[in-house]
Amino acid sequence: MRKKDLFFYKLLRPLVSVFLKIAFGYKCKQAKNLPENYIVLSNHATDFDPLLVGAAFPRQMYFVASEHIARWPNAYKFIKFAFEPIMRYKGASAASTVLEMIRHVKKGANVCMFAEGVRTWDGVTCPILPSTAKVIKTAKCGLVTFKLTGGYFASPMWSGASIRKGYLHGEVANVYTKEQLKEMSVEEIYTAITTDLYEDAYERQLANPKKYKGKNLAEHLERLMFICPKCGKRDTFHSEGNTVSCTSCGLTMHYDEYGMLDGAEFKTLKAFSDWQKEQVKAHIAAGEAYTATSGILNLVENHEETRICEGEVSMTAQMLKCGNTQIPVADITDLAMHGQQALVFSVGKTYYELRIAPGSNALKFFLFYKGI
Repeated sequence: MRKKDLFFYKLLRPLVSVFLKIAFGYKCKQAKNLPENYIVLSNHATDFDPLLVGAAFPRQMYFVASEHIARWPNAYKFIKFAFEPIMRYKGASAASTVLEMIRHVKKGANVCMFAEGVRTWDGVTCPILPSTAKVIKTAKCGLVTFKLTGGYFASPMWSGASIRKGYLHGEVANVYTKEQLKEMSVEEIYTAITTDLYEDAYERQLANPKKYKGKNLAEHLERLMFICPKCGKRDTFHSEGNTVSCTSCGLTMHYDEYGMLDGAEFKTLKAFSDWQKEQVKAHIAAGEAYTATSGILNLVENHEETRICEGEVSMTAQMLKCGNTQIPVADITDLAMHGQQALVFSVGKTYYELRIAPGSNALKFFLFYKGI
């Protein structure tokens, strides 16, 4: 741990806590009785989660962060200087990230990682890789699981960095000492992690409704919704204010302060999302292609982007195309998203970013890939 890292953590943590309380109404229980050093695993619902978790931990931590932040021209210079984040390439092997995490804990530092690797689109904790438990076993330090609740409605993934003030809470779910972890199998550790971090935002909201106040609550819902349940057409949704409408058939849905839908057969976005995923599987089985009018394909090396091509995007079960570039889907090692409009993936040791133009849906390509 470097002195400057401790200095900035202690300096900024009280200011961050005040901001979170004013902006979100965030409340958290301070983490106490922790091991000598540890890895914190948290669920992931908002772009503000590193701040939300950090506010509960007085002791300095290093955060695992998505590689794309290293391509922010100005902000990253300060982030790197003050916090020294551990880089994680989404849609690629995490071997270097794991080695860096272990190097930190071996030196007595604490590390925080968002176990899902991505933010939830529908309010349910995303799948956590079983290899996460292997990392914890290998690190030979303590484990702290941290649970955030209310984040999905306070700042939905599809809304970007939009803030809605309402219930938002964070607290330690469980603490495991290195001695306890030594006696646990990898499978037992994985079960503990997935159990501690599982959250279904809509299940909680339906059982105990809480209001989230904000402006233009439905804005950007078309980033999540791309298939109309009435006419079946794709990419026809448009949001404005608190409503989202299909420009083809006129179906209009209202999104209220409780995160509920009115105007269609689905009461929740979770129910809509589940239905939409089934439609994607049906489209794949029928041999259909998903398209976007425009996208930019970049090669990413050493946190620098080199444009390969720009043009219409299409994906089938066999091929991903952007402009005049074609990449066999079978050659893609893995594919993930960062933000709402960017897909990142690796082909062997080559790392790409595909930015879908604003106005076109990017999530559908991710769901298509996962459904193949």
